[in-house]
Amino acid sequence: CTRWYLPLILLPLPTAPPIFLLLFLFTLTMHAKPCFYCIILLSTLFVSTCYWSPIPLDAPLSVPWAENITTFREGLTSTLSPFYSKPLPSMIQPADRCWCDLSTAGFFEPFNTSLWERMSVEKLKDTLERQIRIEEKIKQLEFQVSENDTQSALPSPTAYANAKSIAQGFWSLLKSKGLMDPNPASPPAELGTARNISDSMPAVGTPPLPLLRREYDLRRFGVGLVIDFGSSANA
Repeated sequence: CTRWYLPLILLPLPTAPPIFLLLFLFTLTMHAKPCFYCIILLSTLFVSTCYWSPIPLDAPLSVPWAENITTFREGLTSTLSPFYSKPLPSMIQPADRCWCDLSTAGFFEPFNTSLWERMSVEKLKDTLERQIRIEEKIKQLEFQVSENDTQSALPSPTAYANAKSIAQGFWSLLKSKGLMDPNPASPPAELGTARNISDSMPAVGTPPLPLLRREYDLRRFGVGLVIDFGSSANA
C-alpha cells in the first residue's frame, strides 16, 4: 500500500500550492486504495515533516536578502537591535513547516521559502531580545532587593522619634493620674531591732574588734543578723 507514497517522503519538501498537493494526494489515494493501517502510518509520516531540527547559523539563505545578507547569521545581525552585545548562537531553529503547509502562503499560492527563512530569523531574534529583557528585569529586582535590605538595616530616626514621643506621653499620663510621685518618699525603716547598715560598718581608722565580745554584727558579711549575748542579762 505504501509503495506509491514512499517517493513523496524521500523527495525534498515541495513548494507547489497546497490545493495541488491535496488533489494529488486524493487522486493517489483513490488509485492505491491503502488499508487502514497504512493510512495511519502515512499520516504519521506526513505529520512528522512539520518538525525541523536546528541548522547551522552560517547556512546560506535560499534567496539573499541583500548583497551583504546571504546567510542566516547575516540576516540575524541585520534584524537585531544595535544594543545587543552578547554572542550569537551557533544554531538556529527553523519555523515549523509541514509537507503541505498553509501558514506562510495562501491556499492557491506556492510556498514562499524566503518568507519561511525570514520567519525563522525573526523567531530567533525575538527569543534573544526576550532573554535580554528578562535578565535586565532580574538585575533590577536584585538591585531593589539589595537597596531595601540596606535601608532596613540602618536605624530609622522617625522610629526613634516616635518611640520617644510615646514614652513621654505615657510618663505624662502616669503623672496626671497620680500613679507616679515625682518626689517619692524615702523607704520605711526596718522593723524590730534591725539597725542601719551604715552604722554597723566600721569607720576608717577604727581599731579591730576583739575576737571574744558580747555582740557580733554579721550584716557587713551579707547576713542580716546581729548576735547579742548580753541581751538576756540586761532583760
